[in-house]
Amino acid sequence: MKLKSTPIARAMAARNGIDIEQVTGTGINGKVMIDDIKNFLANKSAAPTATPAPVASAPKAAAPTAPSAPTKPVFVAEPHSEAVSPMRKAIAKAMTNSWSNVAYTNLVHEINMTRLWNLRSSIKDLVLKNENVKLTFLPYIVKAVSIALKEFPKFTAKYNEAKSTLEYPGVINVGIAVDTEAGLMVPVIKNAASMSILEIASEVVRLAGAARKRTIKPDEMKGAGFTITNYGSVGSLFGVPVINYPELAIAGVGAIIDRPVVENGAVVPGKVMYITVAGDHRWIDGAEIGRFASRVKELLEMPEVLGVY
Repeated sequence: MKLKSTPIARAMAARNGIDIEQVTGTGINGKVMIDDIKNFLANKSAAPTATPAPVASAPKAAAPTAPSAPTKPVFVAEPHSEAVSPMRKAIAKAMTNSWSNVAYTNLVHEINMTRLWNLRSSIKDLVLKNENVKLTFLPYIVKAVSIALKEFPKFTAKYNEAKSTLEYPGVINVGIAVDTEAGLMVPVIKNAASMSILEIASEVVRLAGAARKRTIKPDEMKGAGFTITNYGSVGSLFGVPVINYPELAIAGVGAIIDRPVVENGAVVPGKVMYITVAGDHRWIDGAEIGRFASRVKELLEMPEVLGVY
């Protein structure tokens, strides 16, 4: 049976005059790897060499030889090519369109999430037990953003270049960026402003699951007026989110972290999250972005009122 080996291992064996059949492979199914060749060379150089029989009557003690220096392992990857999937090409096109057509303005706000952290902690197990819904922070963020979008409708509009008008959809549909094995997907929560936090939570779970299983319907990825991307899910604190063109704005939220906060004039331990709102400065001024983000901050810092809307 032909011994399995990597091309780079075979090349190194040939350069050093090694019969690769004599090498013990440590790879999968005994495949000979480049480190196996290096170890074989090291062992070969350290092995004692035969000396001719002494001709003198008295034998001489062989001089000790210095041990060979250990071979430092070197990482060598196999060169390869990877085909770009149609979805990756679509993502690339969307990102290029956004950077080419948008005049970006990004504003960052710090949000004290301590009250929301405590509120969620007090009810999440009960919600899971009674409603079978995993209550994360994202539904609260979607709810707060939806309320702010009702008050700042321009953030849901799209620019109609042919008519030189801003087109307002009349509904609040919020896209949520979902990280999948196939790439970034943005399912849409329809009529988010009319939904409760638990309804949003259920829809987030359903849409994200469908996106990751590749069972999501095309209609469930259309119609967003505003998008939220949660790079906090991978531990990031800040980001510059890319607008889902032709939308006019996007919000990016970071991880919730421990930070000192000021409450009633005293510095106390707290939970903090940073939100970045990016807007197309051609149609949305920086002051508008600031007011919109401040409203989202205000709502998340008073989570008890979110259920009123």
